[in-house]
Amino acid sequence: MPDDPTIDPTDNVTNLQDEAQQAVSDGDYATAADYQSQAEAAATAAGDTGDLTGPDSGDLQTAATDQQTAATDQAQEATDAASGDYAAATDDAAAASAAASGADASGGGLTNDGSADTEQLDESWANWDQQTADQDATTADSYAAAGMTDDATLYGDAATGEAQTAEGLGDEGTFDTAGADPVPDDTAVEAAPDDTAAVDDTSAVDDVAPVDDSSVDDSAA
Repeated sequence: MPDDPTIDPTDNVTNLQDEAQQAVSDGDYATAADYQSQAEAAATAAGDTGDLTGPDSGDLQTAATDQQTAATDQAQEATDAASGDYAAATDDAAAASAAASGADASGGGLTNDGSADTEQLDESWANWDQQTADQDATTADSYAAAGMTDDATLYGDAATGEAQTAEGLGDEGTFDTAGADPVPDDTAVEAAPDDTAAVDDTSAVDDVAPVDDSSVDDSAA
């Protein structure tokens, strides 16, 4: 059956490209790639590809692949954070951020909401706190073995607090489900511990008891 002569091929191409750009605006590169591919086929059939504009279907498909990769990386980040592997979670978030940026570079959209960058920062702090907690726990064990109970308690308490902080930051940075809402404004990072807040050994044991000379009556000599 011949094509309907009432339909202008140029209009068909334009309409398909409009659908593609709408999909890009909606953040759906896979659908955009499909519409753009149809537009390219229609333009080729009409013998005029001069009306084609914007990213081609190949670029949009690359963007769709990167977009899915970013979602997969963020889902893996959630798994690693839940298991307490904050170093891996940090790497996952970094990979997600790179993939999201790559998707927009190829597809020409603005789908990267920056959530992966926030997650990367939170997971990095969580990893730092967990490492500090592990170090303090090891120090506490050493003091305990040496019979220095006060110091062991001091470092043990510090390790417990740092581990709790790590867990909180790890949860804050978790992107639980691919496609979920981005992480809200994060205040946990500002609350991350300062390097200067290390345990002060001088408060554990006072080795020198001060002598009050004022109690001695020299005149009685």
